[in-house]
Amino acid sequence: MTFPHHLLAATTARCQPRSGPTRQPAITIALQPFLLDGQAVDTCIRLDTIALDLDDPRAQARRTHRFPVNPEPGYIDGSMYLLHRHVPLDVAELAFGTPGEHTLPARLAGMLAFSAAGIADWPDTPLDLAFALELPPTPAQLDTAIAQAIAATGARSARDAGRAMAWLVRQHPGWDDRAALHARLCQHLA
Repeated sequence: MTFPHHLLAATTARCQPRSGPTRQPAITIALQPFLLDGQAVDTCIRLDTIALDLDDPRAQARRTHRFPVNPEPGYIDGSMYLLHRHVPLDVAELAFGTPGEHTLPARLAGMLAFSAAGIADWPDTPLDLAFALELPPTPAQLDTAIAQAIAATGARSARDAGRAMAWLVRQHPGWDDRAALHARLCQHLA
C-alpha cells in the first residue's frame, strides 16, 4: 500500500530568509487538512537550510534548482510531521515560476522517506507538490500600506508609530520583517 500523496495540497507557503542557527532560508508550506485512516491531519512541510538567496524570492523567478539528498552537503533539510512522527522529505528539486503581485508559484520534487521515520506501512513515496510562495512587500506596497495606516490611525509623529504599527500588523500579518517596517514607518512620520 502506498501513501495517498494526492491528499497533500498546499494552502500557503512562507519564506524566512534567515532562519535557525545557520541563518539560511527556510520555507514552510501549510497543507490543507485531510483525513488519513479516519483521523484528521493538520500539518505542514518544512524546508530548512536552503542554499539559495531568498531575501527576495522574486530573484528566483523562472529558475529551477537541483539539490543533493541527505546526507550529502547542500541538501535541504525537509520534513513533514505525520502520525506523531517526523517524516524526512528528501528534496531533489525546487522550481520557481513567474511572480504575481503577491505570490511566486513554485514546485518541489522529492521523496517522503517513511523508512527513515520508522513507518513500515508505506514505502518511500515520491512527492511533486505545487505551492504559491508569499512574496515580501515591494517598497511601493510598503509605502501605500504605511500611508493607509497613517490615515486610519491619525498618526503624525514617531510617538504615534506604535498605533500605526498595530494597524499594519493587523492588516498585513504575513509581513514578517517588522523591524524594517517600523523603520520605514518612522521615516514617513519624521
